[in-house]
Amino acid sequence: MKTDRRVDKTHKALRKAISELIEEKPYEDISVTELVERANIARSSFYAHFRDKDDLLLSGFQEIGVMSSDDIFTESEGNTYPNFAIVLFRGAEQWKLMAKAFLNLDSATVASHHMRNMLVIQTRDWLRKHSDGSMSDKEMEAIVHYLASALLGLLTWWVLNDFPFSADFMSDKFNKLAVAGLQGIGGVGFEE
Repeated sequence: MKTDRRVDKTHKALRKAISELIEEKPYEDISVTELVERANIARSSFYAHFRDKDDLLLSGFQEIGVMSSDDIFTESEGNTYPNFAIVLFRGAEQWKLMAKAFLNLDSATVASHHMRNMLVIQTRDWLRKHSDGSMSDKEMEAIVHYLASALLGLLTWWVLNDFPFSADFMSDKFNKLAVAGLQGIGGVGFEE
């Protein structure tokens, strides 16, 4: 479905405004008034599109191609491990300003919690699908949360250190570490 160009223009202006403001001051100190003034739009236009500044910040996930947790992993053919990280790393590389806004330490609570929740959901779904049933629910949850936290931690480090390596390099390194760890755990079926 194609969106109205005016809507796209408004969203883009507001995302740019929040990205710029996050670089200037702590996220919690940014007001909707500052956002609409910076974006040069009416306050009523802001509220026609977003509930609040958190909603605006989280809408940036759409900017990098993540509409839901289903968009985070690239599934491999057959019974192999998915590419856990490529979508997030490539999205962050393509939309550097937005990635910095998401993962800026001042705004990280809203954006990183949302991203972490999406990672947990997708990792859990994948692991359940590929588990042989011998793992307890608590053991599976420990693995799920480990992988989600490790990926978010590495992504945050990469973004906050100004993208010192390519997205493909970072994704490859994360996947090698994740797969090596999962291979050492019984109960997860896969092909190499």
